[in-house]
Amino acid sequence: MGENYYLDFIIQPYAEEVDYEKHYVLVHYQDKKYYEQTHEYIQVRQNEIINDVKSLFQKSISDIYLEVSKRKNDEIEKFLNFNIQAAKVKLNILKNDFYVENDKSRYCAILYDDADTQTLETFFSKRDYSSTTTNVEIKSIIQKLNSDNNPKNVLPLNTSDYFLEFHIQRFKLLSFLPFKLFHIGHRFVFELEKIKELSPVSKLKKAKLKVEQSESVSTMNKKDTYFDKFCELIDDYTILKKSTAIGVMIDLQLSLKEIKSETLVELQEKGVNRNDHLEFKINEIEKRNYDKNADIHYVKKWFNEYQIGLDPILNNSFQGNPIEQVLNTHYNDMEKFSPEKDKAYNAQLAFYQYFCRYYANKLIEYFESKMTINENIIIETENANQLSVNQAIILLDKLGVFSADTFENKPNTKKAKLISQLLGKNEKNIKTSIEKLELKKSELGAGYQRDLDKVQQLLNNLE
Repeated sequence: MGENYYLDFIIQPYAEEVDYEKHYVLVHYQDKKYYEQTHEYIQVRQNEIINDVKSLFQKSISDIYLEVSKRKNDEIEKFLNFNIQAAKVKLNILKNDFYVENDKSRYCAILYDDADTQTLETFFSKRDYSSTTTNVEIKSIIQKLNSDNNPKNVLPLNTSDYFLEFHIQRFKLLSFLPFKLFHIGHRFVFELEKIKELSPVSKLKKAKLKVEQSESVSTMNKKDTYFDKFCELIDDYTILKKSTAIGVMIDLQLSLKEIKSETLVELQEKGVNRNDHLEFKINEIEKRNYDKNADIHYVKKWFNEYQIGLDPILNNSFQGNPIEQVLNTHYNDMEKFSPEKDKAYNAQLAFYQYFCRYYANKLIEYFESKMTINENIIIETENANQLSVNQAIILLDKLGVFSADTFENKPNTKKAKLISQLLGKNEKNIKTSIEKLELKKSELGAGYQRDLDKVQQLLNNLE
């Protein structure tokens, strides 16, 4: 998991396997020149690496169980904590690898490209003019062109050798592997934490048997599914005694992805009434003791204080912002009765409540989307140009719907209920989008700005 796999994706310029028709992307990496392998090759190699790491994951979990079963009870926690901390070190390295243009990433390589704009003086400064009689004249021309009074003092080298689409595709491709490895590594830590909860050794042996059984798809309908774990997370206010708000958020995100796979398998089993099964799951979520009113206002105070929006939090990309110390550090590790501890607890409780409601609504929306509306009705697939819930709410706001007398002073719940009937979309998601209209742009992130731009483009096309 901690290997630098970028070395698998580059080759020496003079290696025998270089094919100059295929290997045309020349990069500067760790003070040397290399050719990057083709995107097709990198994709295949990434899949091989992921499959190998998945196999190692299963073997490592088995080895951990075996090692734990040999140790005394008082040694188990120390052994597990050591492995958890070692894995977290690797996870932090992988986080840096996500953004391949960041010099902290091990995948950061500079393309030999004309994308960097250079001045004439910089461009020609490395040339040796000592052998020419026009040396003085050339320098004089360069200095004149680069003077502040000359608006054309920049050498037109700002056109990239590669299309923008190539840069985007390359970024996504190289970012994919560290992101996937991070999720596998986080799952490994999650499993080790579960083992800690299952001490002593007698319980561990039973848990090992359960883990082996759970590998089979046929056990999806048994206990200890990701759905059960999800329900436990949103139902347990005491969880902050042993985890952080961000830790819970990551567990909810991972559980949500796995639940979707679990549900698809469950719905294919014989004898399962699709709508009844999904309705049961929705009811199980709504029975949980999470705060159903924990909307964006619960955390808005902290967004304002730390000048951050929702997207960086949900994407776990807020490293460097002071809020990381507040949300991602266990408050019990802080000084007792200190203002810092009280602040961390209040912030984490607010975000925990918000995350529970946010992801519960996401899961309910997913279950509702999988329900059969009517067997006699042909369900039309959504047009690619169909607006999202967020975009639709922005459009209605631009059209003045929310400032109309009939709407302006109504609570968001009633607005959402009416618009839900109009759009045929989930009422809770509509309410969340309406609440976003009250936030500052700095609190919303890049995704919201893209929605704004799309709606504005639609309105511009009407002119």
